Formats: sequence, structure tokens, C-alpha cells
Amino acid sequence: MIVTIHQPDFMPWYGLFQKIAAADTWIVLDHTENNPRDAAFWGRRVKILNNGEGHWFSVTLNKAPKGVVTMPISDMTLNLTNRKLFDKNIRTIQQAYAKTPFFRDYFYLVEQYFSHESDNLMVRNMQFITDVLAQLNIDTRVVYSSSLEVTKVSTELLVDMLKKVDATTYLCGNGADGYQKNELFAQAKIELMYNEVRHPSYTQIRCEKFVGGLSILDGLFYLGAEQVAKWLEQ
Repeated sequence: MIVTIHQPDFMPWYGLFQKIAAADTWIVLDHTENNPRDAAFWGRRVKILNNGEGHWFSVTLNKAPKGVVTMPISDMTLNLTNRKLFDKNIRTIQQAYAKTPFFRDYFYLVEQYFSHESDNLMVRNMQFITDVLAQLNIDTRVVYSSSLEVTKVSTELLVDMLKKVDATTYLCGNGADGYQKNELFAQAKIELMYNEVRHPSYTQIRCEKFVGGLSILDGLFYLGAEQVAKWLEQ
């Protein structure tokens, strides 16, 4: 069984969906702590195409309690006090993608995200992700790390989670060698498989060169779910 592990990012890029599609089980990393102010935290921001360039698109979170720096994504909440910010987010997507071929088919994903009744960041992120998975006909099993009753950290945590779901192969990112202890997977008889993202290119409005690394919305708006799903199958 191929298993991958990843946090529930905000309107994620194509690469995450490729990773999930290639796995039998996706362990949603929802119990480990993140710093919501960290520029590397993809739980609250992603890049979209705007005027021919990649621009950051993000949501505003409520401040953490005094003295708290990190917390699980499952405890993070969106700031709902200023609805104008949400309206601005929606308009930003409209202005960036209204002229794309499939805008009307998938704009509901954006509207649904910003009109969701829950203020919980993970709940909204997972709703978006699962809706996109359904559009792409990806039926990978989803398991939340918080349900696995694991207490270890670092590579030991990864191995423990993989064993809990009977993994035989761990699908990890190409950069994983820099921080994980590969010998622990071998000891647990879990094979390592590295996810090599092959990002398809396509014509984008006002772009001389293809701009990659954007939210999956970019592919959906320009090409539609059927074409994106075909690439993922390959």
C-alpha cells in the first residue's frame, strides 16, 4: 500500500494532487504544530496568476493566544470580523480568471470556501481539497493523523503513522532526504518512493512563458477537470 503524508494546504497546487492521486492512502497531517505567521506555511496562502505573474493569495487568521507561537492547523481559525476582506478575495479571483475557458464551471469552489459556515482553517481547506478530488475522480483514502494516536516526532512520527495504516511504501517529496532518517523506514520494512512532480504546461493569458507552482484553480479554470485528471492519471 502506497501512503503519502501532507498537511491540508490552502487551495493547493497541482503537485499535491499529483501526490495524492499516486497514493492509496493520504494521511492528513492535522495534529502537528505550525507557525501561522511563517512564510513557509502553505496552510493559509498560495500563488495565483494575476496580470501574467504569480502573486500570493492568502486568508487572514485570528491571532494566536498570548504567548502561543505554534499550534495545530486544526486549531487555527479565520478572522471573520471583516467580511470585506472575503469579498476582496473573491473579486481577486474573478479579476484574475474571469476570462478563462472554465471559470464558470469551477468558480463555485472559491465562493464555497469563503461562504463556509465554519471559521476553522482546516475544515475549509479540506472541503476545498475533497471537492477538487471529487472533480478529478481521485478516490484515495483519507486518514487524519490526529486519529492515529501517535506521539512521536520527526522521522519516528512518520514511521509510526505509516505502520498504523499498514503502509508498504511511503511516497514522499524529493526534498525529504534533507531531514528524514531513511534507515528507520528500512528497519520498518517500508519502501521509500520519491514524488517527482511533472507539471504540465499550457497557454495562460498575458504570459510569454508558462507560470507554474500555482493553485490547482489555475489548471481547472484554464483546462477543466477532465484534462487535469488525464494528466494525473499519467
